Amino acid sequence: MKRVSIVLLAALVAASVAGTVASPLPDSGVVSLQPSKTSSNCANPTPFVIPSLQEWRGSKGDWKLSKNTRIVIDPAFAKGIPADSKHTFMANPANLQQYAASFQADIKQVTGLDLQVVVSSKCGKDDIFLTLGADAKDPHLDNEGYLLDIGKQGIAIQAVTSRGAFWGTRTLLQMLILADENDYTLPQGNARDFPNYGERKFMQDIARKPIPISDLKEYAALTSFYKFNTYHIHLNDNPGMQNKATNKDWASLYSGFRLKSDNPAFSMYANNDTSYTKQDMREYQDFVKARGMDLIPEIDTPAHSLCFTKFHPEWSIQNTTARGDWLDLGNQEVWTFIEDLWTEFVGWFDSSEISIGADEYDATKGDLARKFVNHFHDYFATNFNRTIRMWGSDVKLPGTIEINKSIHTDHWDWTYSNPVDLVKRGHKVSNLNAPDVYMVPRSQSYWDYIDDKKIYDLWLPHIFDILDRTNSSRNLSPNEPLLTGGGFANWNDFLSESVTRVELYDRVSKTAGAFAEKLWAGEKSTASISYDKWSPLAKKLRENIPGVTLRHRPATKGQFVINYDFEDGTVKDKSGNEYDGKLNNGAKVVDAGEGHGKAVQLSPDSFISTPLESIAYPYAVGLWVKPSGNQAANAVILESGDGKLLISNGTSPTVTFEQDGNQYNTQIILPADTWSHIAFSADGSKTSVFYNMRRVAMVNYYNSRWDVLRNETMVVTAPIRNIGSASGNSVNGLVDGFFVLDRATYGGEMSFLGKHYANALP
Repeated sequence: MKRVSIVLLAALVAASVAGTVASPLPDSGVVSLQPSKTSSNCANPTPFVIPSLQEWRGSKGDWKLSKNTRIVIDPAFAKGIPADSKHTFMANPANLQQYAASFQADIKQVTGLDLQVVVSSKCGKDDIFLTLGADAKDPHLDNEGYLLDIGKQGIAIQAVTSRGAFWGTRTLLQMLILADENDYTLPQGNARDFPNYGERKFMQDIARKPIPISDLKEYAALTSFYKFNTYHIHLNDNPGMQNKATNKDWASLYSGFRLKSDNPAFSMYANNDTSYTKQDMREYQDFVKARGMDLIPEIDTPAHSLCFTKFHPEWSIQNTTARGDWLDLGNQEVWTFIEDLWTEFVGWFDSSEISIGADEYDATKGDLARKFVNHFHDYFATNFNRTIRMWGSDVKLPGTIEINKSIHTDHWDWTYSNPVDLVKRGHKVSNLNAPDVYMVPRSQSYWDYIDDKKIYDLWLPHIFDILDRTNSSRNLSPNEPLLTGGGFANWNDFLSESVTRVELYDRVSKTAGAFAEKLWAGEKSTASISYDKWSPLAKKLRENIPGVTLRHRPATKGQFVINYDFEDGTVKDKSGNEYDGKLNNGAKVVDAGEGHGKAVQLSPDSFISTPLESIAYPYAVGLWVKPSGNQAANAVILESGDGKLLISNGTSPTVTFEQDGNQYNTQIILPADTWSHIAFSADGSKTSVFYNMRRVAMVNYYNSRWDVLRNETMVVTAPIRNIGSASGNSVNGLVDGFFVLDRATYGGEMSFLGKHYANALP
């Protein structure tokens, strides 16, 4: 039976697209699109989006978003359909109505328009209509593809599944970001768009870098913006280790386990710095699903298990040639523990596929490790009705036992597995081949920042060797049915202190778009637009992703972001950006003398607030400070939710940066009752610290990993929300001449900046 809404929409589309073939598809379709080619020289060209549209047929004219626009959901499909579960690992996937709510929130953030969402079979020329019923026999649309029509009578998105329709909203959202923000007009035309690969994955090590749930949501917003559909979280790990004979203090090293159970048998393993409750995971998965993504949880055993062996040393392999983080698979208690561990936590997750890790284990125990992964394949199938995946490991775990072909393999290193051989033996494979797709902040072996130009120009999901792309013994066919897709991975081998939350996001965000292009559209984008032309538009999209706060690059009309001199008796911003400050809890402008004119008097309870949170590199931030001789421990000069600048720390009287729970000492001491100028400036590799307008230090952290053992430079995020602290621990004294510059600076210029605010030298 044909529904009224479908017939109406088909007529709407056919009437709106001049010179194209457009007709209702029997019972279910909206529009039939011919292969993508612009219909005439006067037709609208293919819109720029990431990933690129597979097919586009441009027409003439524009459609305009307005305050009258509604998001209209077809009532026949608002609550979802059985097919929504076909191409996802997640139980109870999001439906069309939930996706529409995400779309509504995103449009509001991008355009400021709060669109009404309605469930109705009637839509007008100003509306965006979301429906299903596209041709399920089309092998491209049947997965996550969608049809998009932008015409005079409105916009329609139709798909086979609700998630497919959501990807259509990502296309519209990106078109709006790149449109003229004064009228938000979009080119008329229609598209047939679909992914080349079913798995488009971002994998993140959240074990060795504490990442709050709010940040994880922002990573989901980032990656789903580019139509990634899988977020793989690595929940436990520890630093790289040597054998026990060398790492005699192995049990005292940092380890991460991020799931916090209220069961006393498992609660001990959860980290105090950051861990997630069952409710946290429930809310997070609901958010992820409403962004079109699957969440794959990984608890990595029998290696990378220091979080367990430090509590149970008897479960580690009992010889000094073994690593302390290797569980002893010769000990039956270990098998029972891992079964109990998964029984405790598997119910927290909606995914029907779980990663058990299983990489980098003792190579002398190959058959035992192979028996282990096969056992847990059967254990998950029998007890939880779930499948498992593992990191490719069979080459480094030699043996006679064949690993079960039903186990999905994440290939990551040729020395550990051979993807061509795995496929020949019937294994499903996903491409996360290192070093091409590995991002390890501060590493010398892998990318610190992944080279997105290299990815854009050379990488493809079927290419496992970028240096030998045509070698069939090193790469797969692009149409290999056992190649599920691929993606990129963020590993945090050098622990939390090596990179801040904000700088970590910067790394991930700058490479996600290039991977999205290759996972969805393949070489189509490279053939149609060069990287040099693609990159500026990609940057504009990246800088305007809704739902993201971690970018921390405030809008500015010039190089000064904030400029407070207090000379008019207020905290008025002289930069032209109108980021005016506010005096709080008794903070007051006073005559300071000593060549400083007016300054602000702070007490421990008072502070100056600004409208901004933080600024990520590049930047320069500075101010004059005259602290009294009476300072509380850890008194705050600057603070935000991302960190603090302290006048001292608990063990030293030196100025200290605090970020993500880590402290970085500068060796600078501010004398009491004396004006001093303190400033810092960051580029992409270091943070320089200036005392009295001379660079005297760089922010460093000590990399204690066994194969590094040295001080390394650190890029900190500048906290600029408050001068002083809203928590009652402000620096006690006078402050003057606060500035924030949107670029890094150097000693000579810093001298000029400092003197700009005072007639007296320190």
